[in-house]
Amino acid sequence: MAASLLIACGLNESKLPPYIHISEESNMDGGFLITSILGQRLRTPQVTTVLVGLQHGYQHYLNAGMRLGYNLALFMNKKFFIIDALKSIQVKQWKSMWLTEGDSMSNTLLEFIREKISSPNDDAGTTSVTYIIDNLSILLNFGFTPEGLLRLCQDLQAMALEHPGLTIVTKLSTSDVHPVLDNNIAKLADVHLRIKQLKSGAFREVDGKLCVVRETTEGCYELMEQQKEILYKVNERNVKIFSPGEVGVKV
Repeated sequence: MAASLLIACGLNESKLPPYIHISEESNMDGGFLITSILGQRLRTPQVTTVLVGLQHGYQHYLNAGMRLGYNLALFMNKKFFIIDALKSIQVKQWKSMWLTEGDSMSNTLLEFIREKISSPNDDAGTTSVTYIIDNLSILLNFGFTPEGLLRLCQDLQAMALEHPGLTIVTKLSTSDVHPVLDNNIAKLADVHLRIKQLKSGAFREVDGKLCVVRETTEGCYELMEQQKEILYKVNERNVKIFSPGEVGVKV
């Protein structure tokens, strides 16, 4: 289970912020955040979730969900849908949309999201839709330029602000290799989750540090930033969290 992790990040409510961005430093894996958020959305009534699987496919998330206590197969094509980029490339090869020009691919993806918002899943009584894109850096390998990727994220943010029931979740791995791009995407986000290595190196009890930055509005116009740090350990069946100083490591 990952309830304590989501509570610490402020992501345990039925209505999530419009835009959530996850940054991973090199050699760090923030996939547990994707899996945890996905499980929370599946358990929330009247929410449809669409996963854009760029780094991992359906089988990966099915296995990861089982370890955290939910069966993705029970929700498939009901409350959960997946755009499996890896399977598309395997089956369609060079005809896959993921191997077309970046602008064309971006437009196709945005149009798909618009269609899903305008035609919600009535069988699930959908009132909100969550889109999760599991690794934006893969798009750089597919032909996107950093500028094109930033434009895509700007369009996603604008779409989320336009539709109150829409939440966008993006993840960028090796964010320390693309610091300018990652910082610009993070500025679009209402909640920014950054996965960082420990200064003391590897430690048996802790996998890494999670920095949570949340923007809140004070008064009518003033925008305030709230920050907190969490230490985490991903186990086989759960994710444990600690406060800095709770365990003897240099963060």
